[in-house]
Amino acid sequence: MNANLFDNIMKKMQENNWNRTDLAKHSGLHLSDISRIFNHKQSLSLQNLDTITKSLGLDEGFFYSFYLEECFNESRYLDKRKSEQFLYNCADKGFEGLLLSFFDLILEERSKPIRNKSLSSIFMVAEKLFTEGKERESLPLYEVIIENMPDKFSEEVAISYFRRFYIVRFTEEGQYALGQVLEHIAYMPKKIQLQAYMWITATFYIRREWKKTLYYAQRLEKLAEEDEYYGRALLYQSFALRCLGGSLEEVLSLIDRYAQVNEYFAEIAIGNRLVTYIDFGQLDYVDEYFNWLKDRNDIFAGLPRVLEAFVKLSRLEDAKQLITKYQHIINEMAKSNVSSYKQQMYLRFRYAYALYLFECNRISEGLDEVLNVAFNSKKIGIIERFKQCLLIYWKHREHVTSKHEEIYLKLLDTDQMSKVP
Repeated sequence: MNANLFDNIMKKMQENNWNRTDLAKHSGLHLSDISRIFNHKQSLSLQNLDTITKSLGLDEGFFYSFYLEECFNESRYLDKRKSEQFLYNCADKGFEGLLLSFFDLILEERSKPIRNKSLSSIFMVAEKLFTEGKERESLPLYEVIIENMPDKFSEEVAISYFRRFYIVRFTEEGQYALGQVLEHIAYMPKKIQLQAYMWITATFYIRREWKKTLYYAQRLEKLAEEDEYYGRALLYQSFALRCLGGSLEEVLSLIDRYAQVNEYFAEIAIGNRLVTYIDFGQLDYVDEYFNWLKDRNDIFAGLPRVLEAFVKLSRLEDAKQLITKYQHIINEMAKSNVSSYKQQMYLRFRYAYALYLFECNRISEGLDEVLNVAFNSKKIGIIERFKQCLLIYWKHREHVTSKHEEIYLKLLDTDQMSKVP
């Protein structure tokens, strides 16, 4: 244990009037282990430091700034076991200052082999965080890899670009991150390439950029085998082709193909056949589709289409009942993270709701709603939806108030977007 860490632990023990026996009693650590640690005969693990910190009634990470030195051995090389756990905890708990201090020490190393080995350790911790679902926490680590790995086309750098894109894909940084992924995708291992192409395709699908959705779905199909990715590739192709003017027969043919992949895709195919008929103007299929949708966990994904079909069929009472009955699901969608699929579906639902308001002759409310959808669509890059909203706005131009006009003009001015209420 380094002198600074030792002195600060002893100081806090003295404030509590504790000796080593008291520390053992309150922490649950064996007295012999504490003695060996304090006599510098046993290394202090981060887990034991956390236990000591908690027993002293201190905030988690209280001693971490003093533990940083423990992450390096006497030769100033990174101690793999200690450093990776320390780095993981700092990222997980949001200790940004300690992360930066750790990175600075790594990057100050003049030996390229040692620095590269340390960067590889950072990458391993980032991967651990990411695979555990702690994507946002892993982002600073991936950024260090991207910015400092000398081989800019190594697997680690290529994977880091993909991870960063996945994390920021629905933010203002998403478009820039996407370009970098496409530049490095050839250097990824096949498993990561499949993931990258799938999420690139999914992102263009969410943005309703159908030509790019179709293109990358076809790339994914070529790379994939008869598995989950293959099914997704055909699924996205069917969505894109439907919106690009493909024939009903072409779209149904793709649906029939992915229905053969496994039971999951076979079930999805049932609903998507019905959706296809609806999107090709055969709105009478909406009741059959709604019945298929009702008992599914992902009912939120289909509610916007059902509502829109009811409005187009002038079944306003059915539309009203749908809104009332599924208000809890609508509220849940509204609370979703801005980068989530549910949030995208919530925007689509609100677009359909705006159509409902117009049909009910609640024009001013409809204009409020459609302008709000336009703002959020532009903010996250769903340009097709943004344009649809502006077309509806112009359709009801004669009912526009000065407040509506003010918001509309700000929507057209990029510099004024942040001021839209």
